[in-house]
Amino acid sequence: MSEGKNQYRPDYVVSPGLVLEERLDAHGLTHAEFARRCNCSPQLISDIIAGKVSIVPETALQFELVLGVDARIWLGIEADYRP
Repeated sequence: MSEGKNQYRPDYVVSPGLVLEERLDAHGLTHAEFARRCNCSPQLISDIIAGKVSIVPETALQFELVLGVDARIWLGIEADYRP
């Protein structure tokens, strides 16, 4: 079976910030605590959630370490949202 043959491809995109907000809620993390664990500013987290700033590879790796969601998934969500 070839990779990607029957992949689900929705006809809509989801904001990376919305996904991040949902993951933070699921983990019981505040923006400030998540920022501290990612070694970044709370403002960056707020800006990502608000859609003002893109998730870049370095940030995606930090998100992976803290939330356990693969960095490639974060970057894929970002790429779909801002093609």
